[in-house]
Amino acid sequence: MDNLTAPFVCFSCRKQFERNWDGKENYKDCPECGDRTIRYDHKFRVPKKSDDSEWKKIEFLRDHGFYFQRVYDIIEQGVYRYAFYPKDLKEAKEFVIKYKQFSIDL
Repeated sequence: MDNLTAPFVCFSCRKQFERNWDGKENYKDCPECGDRTIRYDHKFRVPKKSDDSEWKKIEFLRDHGFYFQRVYDIIEQGVYRYAFYPKDLKEAKEFVIKYKQFSIDL
């Protein structure tokens, strides 16, 4: 596991940094401002710094345990499909209720 990397997001800088990751540690200091960064799923891409509505949505999801990890819709017993993450804050409020069982506590 020496060469694992993961995206860590700094909400103060509104930036993402690829950092070495030991598979356990979910927080690191930001290399630019020193604030805490949070590990996100490897498919997450940070929005533009100026996109306030997108950042508010991401912060809301983070506060409810969603870090763009895989979330599933249950179609029937034993049949699942990936759920899409919400496009805006209104959808995010519905999303955290519907997918509460998939939230994680970092």
